[in-house]
Amino acid sequence: MLKVHRDESGFALVTAMALLAVMSLLMIVVLSAGESVNRLSERGGRWTKLLGVAEAGLNDAVVHLSSDLSSGPADTGCPYDGTSTDGCTIPGGEYQVTWQRQNRGNLVITAYGFYPTAAAYLSGQSNAQARKVRMTMEPPQTFEYALFSATTLEIKNGATVIGDVFANEQVTVKNNATVCGSILNATLGIVVEQGARIVKSLSGSSCTSDANLHAGGPVTLGGTSVVQGNATASAPTELSCPPTPDGYYVSGGTVQGTATACGAVTTSTPNAQPYTKTAPPVTRSLPDFVFDEANYDPLTCFPAGITCDPATTSTTAVSSFNSTVSKVNMSGTYAIWQTNPSQSTKVSLEGLSLGGDLTIVTNAPIDLGNTGEVTTTASPGSLLVIVSLYVPPTGTTCSDQGGDCSIYGKNSVVLDSGDPDEPDDGVVALFYTTGKMAFKNQDNEGEGALWAGGMDLKNGFDVTYNAEVERVAGFGGSIEQTLWEELSP
Repeated sequence: MLKVHRDESGFALVTAMALLAVMSLLMIVVLSAGESVNRLSERGGRWTKLLGVAEAGLNDAVVHLSSDLSSGPADTGCPYDGTSTDGCTIPGGEYQVTWQRQNRGNLVITAYGFYPTAAAYLSGQSNAQARKVRMTMEPPQTFEYALFSATTLEIKNGATVIGDVFANEQVTVKNNATVCGSILNATLGIVVEQGARIVKSLSGSSCTSDANLHAGGPVTLGGTSVVQGNATASAPTELSCPPTPDGYYVSGGTVQGTATACGAVTTSTPNAQPYTKTAPPVTRSLPDFVFDEANYDPLTCFPAGITCDPATTSTTAVSSFNSTVSKVNMSGTYAIWQTNPSQSTKVSLEGLSLGGDLTIVTNAPIDLGNTGEVTTTASPGSLLVIVSLYVPPTGTTCSDQGGDCSIYGKNSVVLDSGDPDEPDDGVVALFYTTGKMAFKNQDNEGEGALWAGGMDLKNGFDVTYNAEVERVAGFGGSIEQTLWEELSP
């Protein structure tokens, strides 16, 4: 029989060709994957750099605003309007910026970073990218005390203060008054009269405090007065303890915490630390107020003119405001610059009610008269800022009975507090004057803060500190960043 022999020549070539095809396919896959990774890496790198491009836009806006608060986005040369293809070019792309002024002196700055250009991104090019960042800027935190006096401070009979208190000179808490907060005094000491209390909490309020007294002088307590925290009587740093004579003591009443004094401790306390050296609180000044019309929109000025400037005054500024401006549902900002201001040119706010945030700035005295309750129709609430730069002549007096006061209120000046569980509703007020402030009579109360060169509060004027007044336009210098966030472009 004949055997059939298969011809196997060329088998190795076929095998080699198959392996070569497989290897070529694998190489193509590897090269493709490498190119894809490379593209993704390059795109990721551009995406990362775009954040720097967008932040450059924020920095550009801040520079312009720092030199001129009234400047607009167009002053940067590359404003954003959603359609413009013009951008400021820097390594890594282009940026555009815009900003909006909000109530209470806030600014919201938005910047866009584009790669390779704004035009490429807006036209939908496949390799184009964009990032969007936003910065919120606000006035610095300035008002942290419920009451602040650059000189003496008296909290009269039966008043309730919720919040911390500061005065450069003697603080007197009169009979049966209550402070849910701490009191700091730089010089001359603290007097807490019979039945007055410094407490850590208060029924019916959310107040929680340390309830400490710290005086640059003696702490004198009435026999039935109580301090639930610590009481410290510090001497000036140059004195040794015990001092001679002993003017830096803690005496009378009850201190439930530690009583520390440079001199003697004769109060009732579980922990007495007599003849102990401590540093007194540092003397503080009122924060400066700088008027800039760019901070306010809308702004109504008396006298009216091209610019609203404290140096441009009128003999009829106050009378024009009093006679032409309704005090009902007020909002916005009013600046009133009076020539030779005095008690005969008082800004009258009697019958005041609010329709939104209201700021009143003047170099004249302000009288709230028999105002009654200050209400608001705005939701959730209104911020009321009253600034008087009037300083009474030397030798004049301002008390709860009136006199030459910079800000004065009599007979039930009440700020509508709204819902007790909603701190942002109702009316929150900051009353500020470089001169003297006084309020009188029962049922006066409000949320916010009172800051003055001198202060006299009589017969139940209750103050509850509200952090809504921490940041107010015109105080504390330049605005500062409080929020940074990235948004979808």
